[in-house]
Amino acid sequence: MFLNNKGWGLLFLSGVLELYASLAFPAVSAYSWLKQGHPIFQFGGYWSNPGQAQHIDIQGLIGDEFTVTSANSSNILFGIGYFLDSQEKSSFKISYGINAFYLEKTLTKGNVIQENLFTNLAYQYNLTHFPVYVMAKSTFLAFSKYALTLDAGIGPNFIVANGFKENSLDGQTIPDHIFSSHRSSTLSTTAGIGVKINQFFGELPLECGYRFFYLGRTNFLKANNQVLNTLETGNIYANAILCSVSF
Repeated sequence: MFLNNKGWGLLFLSGVLELYASLAFPAVSAYSWLKQGHPIFQFGGYWSNPGQAQHIDIQGLIGDEFTVTSANSSNILFGIGYFLDSQEKSSFKISYGINAFYLEKTLTKGNVIQENLFTNLAYQYNLTHFPVYVMAKSTFLAFSKYALTLDAGIGPNFIVANGFKENSLDGQTIPDHIFSSHRSSTLSTTAGIGVKINQFFGELPLECGYRFFYLGRTNFLKANNQVLNTLETGNIYANAILCSVSF
């Protein structure tokens, strides 16, 4: 299912670019149109919200309260994109393209309060994100060497929720292991602002700035038919500082 969703998402994005090509460059072949673009490589770090507390209903019982006690909610990210310049003036330029990111996994930890009375277990899980966006980017030339950039994008985020496990806190309670890994896709958006230094590496520019991600939400799968609802992450937001080099 994960691969099917991913294939659908990439097909959708390629269709959008084909439509843009036909509208913006109607007299240019597809190969020539692609040659007008430029690749971009990005690297940096991000931090996100840790997750949400939730009550899990269990058949015939009061259920368990899952709290969030700590989270290693920061990690590295990488990105790769391909952009085409559409409108260009002496001090202003608009570009369009595709930008994909890889957000390395984060770790969420919490306690399990069984029957809302006994804090006997601890739990943890990981989240990894692979968002792919259709992007629009504006570049404003501030000085001969510097420029201000603004961009925004929308597309699918492919989320891997895994690594769920429980540990006994009192040395006697047996972990339940009631949830299993889940791969899913959801709608995601991003927006960023940066400063671009022209001709930083010889002729290559360097751009650094801030980026916001809305990464959607996901959940784990139930591994026990006595569990009535799933463990969810809630809405996931991320803030990032990253730099990029374009060719």
